[in-house]
Amino acid sequence: MKKIIVALLVVALCMVAPAVAVEWTDLPTDMMVLIEYPYPPGDACGTYFDMYLDDDWDQMPETVYPGWCVQTGVPSIKNTPYCAHLSSTLGVSGELNMVNWILNNKGCATYGEIQAAIWMVMGQTIPAQYAAWDNAISQELVALADDTYVPGPSDIGAVLVEPRDRNGQKAVIEVPIKPCPPPVPEFPTMMIPVFLVGSVLVAASVLKKE
Repeated sequence: MKKIIVALLVVALCMVAPAVAVEWTDLPTDMMVLIEYPYPPGDACGTYFDMYLDDDWDQMPETVYPGWCVQTGVPSIKNTPYCAHLSSTLGVSGELNMVNWILNNKGCATYGEIQAAIWMVMGQTIPAQYAAWDNAISQELVALADDTYVPGPSDIGAVLVEPRDRNGQKAVIEVPIKPCPPPVPEFPTMMIPVFLVGSVLVAASVLKKE
């Protein structure tokens, strides 16, 4: 009888635990950004460049993110904070889906090979000084890149960074996709397992007396 009561209690407690819903909920919004120069690579992250973000540039510390170039025909804004619009790339276009695939399947590729692959899937011309980056590894990344790929929980998501008030190069930064907190059950749903637990406890008390 005790084993039955324990089993019922375990079932009731499992019913109380809500299901976990997964969403990309922690993306940064419009803010001041800075691309640190000289690069490549960035000193902090080892990617094409380091990008620093902060709501208030006069207050330290800023947060650094791994950054990648997605345009080669427009100069980047270097060593100067500027206002940028940040947005998710998930499912936006086939090209950006491939960028997300590359960032989640880097393998042993160097930062240069990864950057070249990103330029290629974005239809950009690789600058002459970086021609050596266009090699077998970068070409393989491009060939394998999935234009329907959408990263999920615990993957890397590319966030598009677009200058707001001045002409400058678009870029992407890597941001981890984290599961959102579990939802809070609505009152009627939450009370069902509570009543069940109470009923089991009452039944156990009665059986013990008998």
